[in-house]
Amino acid sequence: MSDRDRGGRGRFEPPLPKPYEFVPFARRIERGAPAGHQRVSHLNGTLHGQIIARSPLHVASGLLEQTGNRRYPMVKAHFRTNGTPVIPATSLKGCIRSILEAISPSVPAVTRAPSLPRELEASHRPDHLDVAQRIFGALGYQGQVRFSDAVLKNGQMEIVETPALFRPRPGATGAYEDRRQLRGRKFYMHGKPAQGDLPLEACTEGSTFSFQIDFENLTPGELGLLLTALGLGEPRLWPKLGGGKPVCLGTVEVINARLELEDATQRYADFDVPPARAVAMPPYFAAMRAERLILNDQLRQLAATLRWPRHERECPDRSY
Repeated sequence: MSDRDRGGRGRFEPPLPKPYEFVPFARRIERGAPAGHQRVSHLNGTLHGQIIARSPLHVASGLLEQTGNRRYPMVKAHFRTNGTPVIPATSLKGCIRSILEAISPSVPAVTRAPSLPRELEASHRPDHLDVAQRIFGALGYQGQVRFSDAVLKNGQMEIVETPALFRPRPGATGAYEDRRQLRGRKFYMHGKPAQGDLPLEACTEGSTFSFQIDFENLTPGELGLLLTALGLGEPRLWPKLGGGKPVCLGTVEVINARLELEDATQRYADFDVPPARAVAMPPYFAAMRAERLILNDQLRQLAATLRWPRHERECPDRSY
């Protein structure tokens, strides 16, 4: 127990409210064969867009950097590629996949929970995958999407003073289970970032990043599901990524999205490749529902958890 958990006269302070909520797992998992890569049968194209940081954003590089700051001469550095701050493709892909798994009839790909119900175990058969596995890949299957690094285009780096965080404790009584049943997938809420004495290098609030996602052989509904997980559908979602999520770092929004489709058959048939054509997104949201790929209850619950702005909410600066 740290000093922050006690009052000025040694009085014990009870834990603060949890900064997260759970989205229940799907009750029924739909599995099937993916479209594959050997033939062109569905949609191919690229999604271009920008990410704007709605709170300071820190994606750890695993390195310490000298700052020249007398108070904090060393800080945990933000991830860079060729010297430019970026959101690595793996971080962005993992963030969006976790959202997509939560709002679709899919299983959680990665969990630190001691056990999952048998019906929620991931399939290891490449011909029998849930929708998240078909889109993002699984053991023995590459998947249908490729994320780029999101490169910083506008914004500055700053030192953010955050509270020290501790590892999750899945075994704590009632933390992750209710009547010995896992509560679901955990998502952190947005709010006013908490102050502490742990220095992190972060991109300032309002920083913008450019990114693109290439996709191949997605059904119209699968494309609509991907767009929804990015926060481009209704209800809106504001994802969280990077470090410091419990203390409200890492709130992001996808903006200025442009969807382009290409005729993959013509690309191989003609010498002159035709340009990709921009298309509107609403038909793919309708297709997502027609293909029964969205769980409406989970989507509404996640949208309530990931709603923004929430400046009135104070994020925890001590034990919770």
